[in-house]
Amino acid sequence: MARRSERRADRRIGARQRCGRIGVCALGLLVATLFLSSTFVTAAPLAGASPLADGADGDVADADAAETKKKAHVDAAAVYFGNAKHWSKPAEVDPDLVYAEIPEYRKIVEDELEPDDPKYQLLLSKASKRFLAAVAKAARDAGHDMVARSGSIQNVEDVPDLTQSVIDRL
Repeated sequence: MARRSERRADRRIGARQRCGRIGVCALGLLVATLFLSSTFVTAAPLAGASPLADGADGDVADADAAETKKKAHVDAAAVYFGNAKHWSKPAEVDPDLVYAEIPEYRKIVEDELEPDDPKYQLLLSKASKRFLAAVAKAARDAGHDMVARSGSIQNVEDVPDLTQSVIDRL
């Protein structure tokens, strides 16, 4: 028994020593990175003429342009067709209007089915499949590579609405 406890103690000490070394190495890497980055930042203006020597607001103008031009973004949970990260021709669809036209969903609403009802789950599954198939067909026909819920695509101008096209394909 003494041997087991000695081995455990040795393992704990070994782990502490390894963690200690890793911590020191990480700290050294951080210091070296900071030193090198500050060296390059201070040496760059000395190497050539200053961009502000002629009185232009070079860096300030670039920062203002970057702020005004925001990156296009879409909520990944709101994408019905395509890839939320890689797209070039987006479109939007209003799912509430489309679901209102799907017969399986209308049956859920008319019969006032609750989520714990097995019939509810079956009908909702069929309605969802029908919705996604219609969205995919409308997107492919119109040449769009991503379709998302209305209002979820940000910083993109003139995003077409495919809601009526999707309803026509149900």
